[in-house]
Amino acid sequence: MQADPNRPQIRPDSTDLWQWSLALYPAIKSIALEWQDQCGVNVNLLLLLLYLQRRQQLLSVDDLQQLQNAVALQQQRFTIPLRQLRRQLPAHLPEQAAIDFKQQLLQAELCSEQLEQQQLIACLQDLPVRQLTAACSMPAMYLQLLQIDPASRLAQIVDLDQAAANVEI
Repeated sequence: MQADPNRPQIRPDSTDLWQWSLALYPAIKSIALEWQDQCGVNVNLLLLLLYLQRRQQLLSVDDLQQLQNAVALQQQRFTIPLRQLRRQLPAHLPEQAAIDFKQQLLQAELCSEQLEQQQLIACLQDLPVRQLTAACSMPAMYLQLLQIDPASRLAQIVDLDQAAANVEI
């Protein structure tokens, strides 16, 4: 599956990916969070893969591994701890204080997620992106990388693919 040399590959921009992700996320939120919590999926990598697939671009499994490694440190040091703090707010806080604190933590988490997407795009610049020429599901490839049988989540993969197809690039 080599890229057509007569058709230039336009690399995604981190701002475009972020805006597309914000548009898509409400439609895939429940699946994305389930996969994040149960399978260890990085939602930003999943969003990038859906974005590339929507653009008819393909990466190899080795490329997926490189992308996952590119954001691992940011995810482990910042995104996951912020998410855990937000989810486990102390019960002793007054209700409004808890709401305000949770919102501030969510904003910090979103900033960290946006940095992850920037790191993914930076790493992607060094990877060969090929033109998608056959039916291929990048989310299924990602699950395989994580040693999860994609067949067990086929309906969710189809839902992700359909949701991504409905969001304009």
